[in-house]
Amino acid sequence: MAKRGRPPSIEYSEELSDAVYQSMADGHDVVDTCDTLGIPRTTFYDWQEKYPDFRAKCARAREALADYDVKRIREEIAMTDKDTAVAARVKISALQWLAEKRAPKQYGNKTSTEVTGKDGGAIEIQSKVIDASALSAEQRESVRQALMAALEVSDE
Repeated sequence: MAKRGRPPSIEYSEELSDAVYQSMADGHDVVDTCDTLGIPRTTFYDWQEKYPDFRAKCARAREALADYDVKRIREEIAMTDKDTAVAARVKISALQWLAEKRAPKQYGNKTSTEVTGKDGGAIEIQSKVIDASALSAEQRESVRQALMAALEVSDE
């Protein structure tokens, strides 16, 4: 039967922080790392909020874990033959997905969007300034009403 109740409190330390990093760099995810080191996951996440250095170290550990996933992909590829290709493809796909999520800058799909003007040139922006002081009071009121109507349309 599973234990119930609040897990025991564990004090944060640099040694424990280093152990978390090492465990993840060795290929263990957060759940396995916490279970192995006896750290409640709520405590792990609380530490990330409370200690910015720990949060940064965990981010680096996730990147190291992504590197480990890529290593496992290479190993899976090396062991694959025609009889195991279908199963290997599933494993490789899952490991690739994990690596992309853990280190998106390094292993994620890179996309970029470029916005250009006509024929790939610069975007041209045109503006016109209207000197309202040259308008009569009636004309200014007409412009004001037209602008207000345009704002109402754009809010819908």
